[in-house]
Amino acid sequence: MTDIIELSGVGPALAKNLKDHGVRTVEAVVAASLEDLKTIPGIGAARAMRLKQVAEISKGGAVAAPPVAAPVKPAAKPTAAGAGKKNLPSKSKAKSAVKTQTSKVKEAATSQASEAEEALSTALAAAEAAREAAEQKAAKAKAKAKKSVRKAEALMEEVAKAKEKARTKAKKMKADARRAIEREKAKAQTILDDLAQKSKDMDKEKTKEKDKKPKANSKSSDKKKAKKADKS
Repeated sequence: MTDIIELSGVGPALAKNLKDHGVRTVEAVVAASLEDLKTIPGIGAARAMRLKQVAEISKGGAVAAPPVAAPVKPAAKPTAAGAGKKNLPSKSKAKSAVKTQTSKVKEAATSQASEAEEALSTALAAAEAAREAAEQKAAKAKAKAKKSVRKAEALMEEVAKAKEKARTKAKKMKADARRAIEREKAKAQTILDDLAQKSKDMDKEKTKEKDKKPKANSKSSDKKKAKKADKS
């Protein structure tokens, strides 16, 4: 029995996968059908055929070698010419076996190349899809960034307008307050001026009253003197 890892084209991962599904030897691959091999995960039709062909070549080479090299029994001593004629069929069989093995190797190589090409095509398609997805994602991110920039600019413009409006309103309120203060000051000054004028007028009235009292006193004293004179 030949371990499956010894089969050409079978690496550790594939060998483990095959062993996990009961295919542990090269002989088991030869005995298994293509349908059985294709049921194993990761093995498609092309790989199953390639494994089958390589296993058959490997097993066929080991079995077919002895007949080709089998010696002819020296029962009768043939002549050189007779010996050459008798050896012709063995050489023909050997050539046929070699051709068959060569054909199978070529088929296996072709299958392997086809599988490799298919895998490369799949990988290229996946890479192209990933590139397109990345480009689309980048385009979306760029558009989103532009939208965010425009939104930020609009917001900054609104803030600037609001600041200017608030500044204008503050200036107007300040001017209105200054005018209101000036009006109140003017009113207060008018009131003070009126009070001052009234105070002056009152002072004048008091002065006049003081000036009138002495005259009245002098008249009353003159009358008293006149009365005394009459009595005497």
